[in-house]
Amino acid sequence: MAALVSVETVLLVVLLVLVAGLLRSHAELLRRVGPAPDRDPALPQPPAAPRAGAALGAAPLQGTTPQGEPVALSFAGPSATPTLLAFLTSGCGTCAGFWETLGEPRLPGVQTVIVTRGSDREQPARLGSLAPEGVPVVMSSAAWEDYSVPGAPYFVLVDGHIRGEGVATGWSALASLVGDALADAGWASQSARGPERAAQVEAKLAAGGIRPGDPSLYPGRVPAP
Repeated sequence: MAALVSVETVLLVVLLVLVAGLLRSHAELLRRVGPAPDRDPALPQPPAAPRAGAALGAAPLQGTTPQGEPVALSFAGPSATPTLLAFLTSGCGTCAGFWETLGEPRLPGVQTVIVTRGSDREQPARLGSLAPEGVPVVMSSAAWEDYSVPGAPYFVLVDGHIRGEGVATGWSALASLVGDALADAGWASQSARGPERAAQVEAKLAAGGIRPGDPSLYPGRVPAP
């Protein structure tokens, strides 16, 4: 009986030694491998989790143009014009289509600003060649942090508040995102007032010295002789 107990004790000790060895090996493997790498922002990203709150304030946008000029944009104010912040990169394959078409008037009543990473992650000359005519490009890594952008392409609609945000890999998805956000914010009903809304817009433009037919309203158009 004593011999049997002695054998069981030896087996238990051997088992504990083996388990300890396996744990040490596993810890060493984790140390060598290190933490999981960040998700490649060029790959399609899952939709972001909704932000808490119905409408959070939109952070100001500060950065530089690809030409090195400082830029500071504020979206404060209850009547701020809806602005689409398009977070793009120069190396993202899915972004290529948006670089080529964001200059087209596909989103009436919405101004667009392209936001890229700063010069530590992007080449200004490359961005200058990609920038569509009439669409500002702001280089700002801080903006990506301020708006918790998970990857590119990513879009945030602001008008003093954040009205909508998410991933869009094509124009149909982007149009749906913007349309839903505008409807939720009440901009769609305002636009439906037709002449009244048009008169308000013309009054604001006139106050800024812009009259009907002003060349600044038609970027890229060659003036008539």
